[in-house]
Amino acid sequence: MRLKMLLVAASVATLLCSSAYAQEVPAQPTDIAPLLIGEKIPDSQVKDPDGATISLQEEISKKPTVLIFYRGGWCPYCNKHLAELQAVEQDILDLGYQILAISPDAPSQLKTTLDKNELTYRLFSDNDLKVTKAFGLAFKAPDRYKDMLFNASGQENPGILPVPAVFVLDQEGTILFEYINPNYDSRISGTMLKAALESLQE
Repeated sequence: MRLKMLLVAASVATLLCSSAYAQEVPAQPTDIAPLLIGEKIPDSQVKDPDGATISLQEEISKKPTVLIFYRGGWCPYCNKHLAELQAVEQDILDLGYQILAISPDAPSQLKTTLDKNELTYRLFSDNDLKVTKAFGLAFKAPDRYKDMLFNASGQENPGILPVPAVFVLDQEGTILFEYINPNYDSRISGTMLKAALESLQE
């Protein structure tokens, strides 16, 4: 119980915010206003690696979910984190959860990331950034990223990045736990994520 309280407190303390939805895309990652624990995620549509439109709510309704937002397959920190989650995927499945991950990459780019990291969980595209904005994770990327993001997204992304985030959701889409850190090189470890999931079942 103490671990659960510490994890929840840490996730809330990571970013203090008062709005579930960012009305404007902020210039700094420290100024985002993400959804909070206890809130339900908005109706959202993403694309699978084949470009088919998928209802995020329908996918989440099938099984409690660990939902990842990452910056893209070009990001070495993201690839490291995706691979670390792959290493603990079976433990997460054994706890009754599925892993879904979302990035601004175009659907065609997802296949490269899946193959490169030998991932068996599913990746989805939010290359128009609508989902990232609805979750309150979007901020304006530095100018040096803009051309790369535009190309990686299939010419959909005008220069927006998500703050990397992990949400744990029940089948109704209610947020049970979250880890959000504007320092993109700081990610929740697989061990800590497993501990958070175990604490939610106590």
